Amino acid sequence: MTIRLEPVPASAARAMSAESLALVETADHLSRDRFAGRAAGYDAASEFPSENYEDLGAAGLLGLRVPRDYGGLDVDALTYAMCILSVARGCASTGLTLTMHTNVLGSFVGGLGTPEQRDWYFREAIDDGRLFASITSEPGASARDRFVLSTTFAPLADGGYRVSGTKHFCSLADAADYFFVSGIVADSGGGSDNIISAMIRSDMSGVEVTEQWDAVGMRATSSHTVSYNTVAPAHAVFGPPGRILSADWGSFSIGYAAVYLGIAEAAYEHITDYVSVKTWTPGGDAIINHPGTQKAIGEMSVAIQSGRLLLVDAALTDRHADPNGAVLAVNRAKQYCAEVGASVTDAAMRLAGGGGLLKSSPLERLRRDALSGPVMPPANDRCLETIGKLECGLPAVTIELT
Repeated sequence: MTIRLEPVPASAARAMSAESLALVETADHLSRDRFAGRAAGYDAASEFPSENYEDLGAAGLLGLRVPRDYGGLDVDALTYAMCILSVARGCASTGLTLTMHTNVLGSFVGGLGTPEQRDWYFREAIDDGRLFASITSEPGASARDRFVLSTTFAPLADGGYRVSGTKHFCSLADAADYFFVSGIVADSGGGSDNIISAMIRSDMSGVEVTEQWDAVGMRATSSHTVSYNTVAPAHAVFGPPGRILSADWGSFSIGYAAVYLGIAEAAYEHITDYVSVKTWTPGGDAIINHPGTQKAIGEMSVAIQSGRLLLVDAALTDRHADPNGAVLAVNRAKQYCAEVGASVTDAAMRLAGGGGLLKSSPLERLRRDALSGPVMPPANDRCLETIGKLECGLPAVTIELT
């Protein structure tokens, strides 16, 4: 007996076109047939999944959020979430880095860029296969309350800036062709109205990647440390100071929710297959026939289906028509799906017993990958505070930069 989750939740499929469903099917096939088999190797080597990205590029999925005029797919939020969910079921690190790359293009280039910038960077992505990373985290700072930036942008006479600082936890660090970097105007004292953002090429003089990423999970994201002592030319600067605050940050959180829910779904599919054939004694009944096993599977099923509904709700809530409702929905989805990733992988490990601890079991890797979900910005505690504020009629935002 095999128990399978449908690749696209029924609640999502009802709202999707045939074209969108076909795209998600492509992502699902790549995930199951290629990414899943490579995931353990990339995890063990702590190496960026370059083969997966070749497959994603060939399928056009690197252009999920690039307009069709440039050869992209320009998918809606729901199709986007379902594609990320599918990819993450096979390789969580690929799903997470794909979220970063596509949202730099969609939220920052598409949402903040000038027509000239959109034309340049979209063509770089589609025509030349360039990869994009967003890098905000800095050593000694936390997004738990307000994210205090230390990277500085010193104005130059030609309209560019001298960029100085160090960022860490930069997913795609050794694979990206461009880094979207934010910092404060030098000698300004900081504050949200002094934040500058620019796109910096990874091969520029003064950009240095230090391979320090040796984490317990998400090892193939290559989230290394990047130091900057370089120049951001005027044409690479995105808007006046403070422009970054108007970006669509919610799309990042939707992607994160999909990634950690995908981890939970992968663990669920593995453990339901496992208990369907595993026996406690030679010739005995499969352990799926035990009431305790059935209860555990039932709890996992409810958690996953609840996460799916919250993810679909977040994707379908229009942030332009209902901005507060969108922030509420996105924070609910990110918080809950990250917790589901942690709880379902833990429950699956308990059902599998000692065998689940072995490197030969995908549960061992899935459990480690799930650990980062609750602390990934916006951290789950911050999500709950934001939800509570909005429910009480108080103003709230997902992430505050200063």
